Amino acid sequence: MNKKLIIIIGAVLVVLLVGGGGAYFMFKGGGGGEHSKSSGGHGGGRDSADTGLHNLYKLDPFIVNLQDNSGTRYLKITVNLELEGEDTREEIDQLMPKIRDSLIILLSSKSYSEIGTVEGKYRLREEMVERINNLMKEGRVLTVYFTEFVIQ
Repeated sequence: MNKKLIIIIGAVLVVLLVGGGGAYFMFKGGGGGEHSKSSGGHGGGRDSADTGLHNLYKLDPFIVNLQDNSGTRYLKITVNLELEGEDTREEIDQLMPKIRDSLIILLSSKSYSEIGTVEGKYRLREEMVERINNLMKEGRVLTVYFTEFVIQ
């Protein structure tokens, strides 16, 4: 009887630790919802990288609720923009609030079934590039690279 109780308690502890650890890594960095991280309170994305081969601009992560009838699902996505030229970086900096707003609206309008496949991710990439380029006057974004894509 005591052995069974110890095994049951051990199993419950393992489940709690694994679930809590997964939630921590999903939402680490604070807040944990659409409103706290993705609604503009989080800088614009000045952290950029230039590898010499590409002119990349790293955006801050987005965390949004997905449109899903089967329950609440979240998308956490981090992207790098490949820019046409170095001057485009300044335009991106100036437009960052509009860019983040447009991408938050796009991402939160998606359902798991729309972006859960490889084809859906390619379509999402194209839509993101189109939305950003529609806001820009001089520069251009060539493509979007997903560096983190988590649906929970």
